[in-house]
Amino acid sequence: MFLRLWNFLRGYVRVAVTGFQVERFLNMAVYRGIFLWDVLRTDEGIEMNVSIKGFKMLRTYSRKTKCRTRIVKKTGLPFIIFRYRKRKLLLGGVLFFALSLYALSSFIWRVDIIGTETLDHDEVRAFLAEQGLGVGSFKYFINYKELTRELIANFAEIGFADIYTRGTRTAVLLAEAIPAQHLIDRATPTHVIADRDGLITNVTAGAGAPMARAGDIVQAGEMLVSGMLQIQSETEGPAIIYVHAYAEVWARRYYPIEFIVPLEYQQRVFTGRTANRHGIQFLFGARREFRFPGTGITFTDYDRISTQHQPGSNGDYPLPFVWLTTHYAEFTLVDRTRTMAQAYDYADRQLTTRILREFDLGIDIIEKRFIYEETPNALLVYALVITNERIDRIIPIEDVTQWTPPTPPDGT
Repeated sequence: MFLRLWNFLRGYVRVAVTGFQVERFLNMAVYRGIFLWDVLRTDEGIEMNVSIKGFKMLRTYSRKTKCRTRIVKKTGLPFIIFRYRKRKLLLGGVLFFALSLYALSSFIWRVDIIGTETLDHDEVRAFLAEQGLGVGSFKYFINYKELTRELIANFAEIGFADIYTRGTRTAVLLAEAIPAQHLIDRATPTHVIADRDGLITNVTAGAGAPMARAGDIVQAGEMLVSGMLQIQSETEGPAIIYVHAYAEVWARRYYPIEFIVPLEYQQRVFTGRTANRHGIQFLFGARREFRFPGTGITFTDYDRISTQHQPGSNGDYPLPFVWLTTHYAEFTLVDRTRTMAQAYDYADRQLTTRILREFDLGIDIIEKRFIYEETPNALLVYALVITNERIDRIIPIEDVTQWTPPTPPDGT
């Protein structure tokens, strides 16, 4: 491919050679170092490709061997320039296009970050932009090795990083490190307190003195397990030591939820009428958007979906602009009426949706209680969600006046 491009830039001719000493002609040309390619035998002689400089040298050998040479075809940039030598504007436009294409291909127009799972994608992109790697960066000024080291040094979550550029596209490959295990600092004296209100259902203390037990009602901030232990000394009487208290405390909590399900409501019904508006956003300069003129949107009520597409984004040469498309779909609001049975069913679905959205996966939902009140126009729903969840939180003990390290289990 590169050899063909080089020959095209230099220019070459297709030559037909006829005579009785064609083989001698070829041997003399090869012996003198003339590069010949695509040599084919014909009924009259041979045809071959040769550069412009080589063709001028062939004249000497054609006279010695009494062979005739005839140009069949001229190919290459020099012949194109000579053909259009009087059309200076055209040549200038072609030259400007080639220079512009080379200049635009010297910048990065797309940065793909691959491998982020727990790491914030936008945070990594912002850091790379601060270091000089972003959309519109000149790719020949980027030190990829140094940038890789800075990326790993500033993000403890990254265990491996590789950055490379192909064409106008840069790929940032990341492999997140295995999260470090949380080590409990046994040397720090702590208490265990209630993080939220609740009715305690289970207390499992690993260290410390339990201050609450199952069946107790506690409030947020109340002591659950104390890190201050009182021991009896034979010589000096009672003494206090401080330990790193930790425990797992579960409690029952109650969440009231109220909402109204109206019997009369409005529903969106799409009419099938749609419209599209297009625009373009350039990724260099001020990144201004240009919307193409259209007939305008005459819909009163509509849904709007905007999409962006960068041409060439699937290859190595994405283009420096984004194609913008906005899709409009018209709808009308239609008055509907649901029955009371349908209202009960809708209320159950609404409560399930709220539970999935508002409660963590680590919380056990043990019961849901409902109280319904029917009115002429709506169904009033009073729900109580009962959960079983952990409420313990460890806090350090302040103003420790005496500290005795806890004895290890093995007595060492």
